[in-house]
Amino acid sequence: MRFARILVPLDGSPLAEAVMPVACSLAKRLGGTLLLLHVLEHEPPAAVHGEPHLCDAREALAYLERQATDLRREGIAVESHVHERPVEDVAPAVDVHAHEFDADLIAMCAHGRSNLRTRLIGSIAERILRAGSVPVLLRTVRRADQPAFALRRLLVPIDFGHDVDASLDAARLLAPAYGAAVTLLAAPERPAPVTSRLLPGTSALMRAYDLDALRGRIGEVADRLRADLPDVEAMVAEQPPTPAILAASDGLPADLIVLVTDAHGGLSSWSEPSTVQQLLRRADLTLLLIREL
Repeated sequence: MRFARILVPLDGSPLAEAVMPVACSLAKRLGGTLLLLHVLEHEPPAAVHGEPHLCDAREALAYLERQATDLRREGIAVESHVHERPVEDVAPAVDVHAHEFDADLIAMCAHGRSNLRTRLIGSIAERILRAGSVPVLLRTVRRADQPAFALRRLLVPIDFGHDVDASLDAARLLAPAYGAAVTLLAAPERPAPVTSRLLPGTSALMRAYDLDALRGRIGEVADRLRADLPDVEAMVAEQPPTPAILAASDGLPADLIVLVTDAHGGLSSWSEPSTVQQLLRRADLTLLLIREL
């Protein structure tokens, strides 16, 4: 795994730019190049997030170059690209450009909003992740003025039904670049066993057995990672995955959460939102989403 070329889609709004502190930090620490992209939309809105919308290719390129000039002064390698042919749907265009430019990562903001449209078709970021194989870094924001990014604690939830090695590879790439500590988190994926009311002790014993088995498995993974990284902690939560991740993120606190998503299932669900969807509703999280192949 490497993040040498980081694609950053920008729509001209300060909210979209709120991902830049993370993207710039990664580019500096990993020696990467930022690929700034604007996709012209067919029949675009007059404003986006309260800001005038970029509707003209020259205007869009000038905007990206202003961003690029400031970044080059900081010693960051930058390229600017405008998708000039207006499109109906931004998500496929971003995914196409990610592959065209050999991007290793797409960095963008999720704005913490959930409405009927996003529940039906999923957010742009979710749809990019479903359609493509390029990892997506998301920063959930409700305000444009985001502080500089500092990676001190990396939270890596481990789902033994997914690709554990993909999560560990991300930790091996990012933690040394920042001197960050890594916390591996395991949580039970099935509810507590339901048994007869006459046998409550059986239910408790089964639950304890499951948690002990989980501690053993996450301990083995932590030992593997300690061969490469000096500061690795393993923890097991009794809560289901989503509340466990949020509680661990708050308690550490975590500066970045790494999640491997299912390649065969959608991220959007009408009645039972996925862990990713629920996390996207929480402000001030930075997520690295890796699609399992």
